[in-house]
Amino acid sequence: GQITTKELGTVMRSLGQNPSESELQDMINE
Repeated sequence: GQITTKELGTVMRSLGQNPSESELQDMINE
């Protein structure tokens, strides 16, 4: 499935993290 940086950012923040836009992009591209 596809996930957007916005969705991943929301999940990460709910886990107490604060990833940057570029970090999110890297995670999605892996």
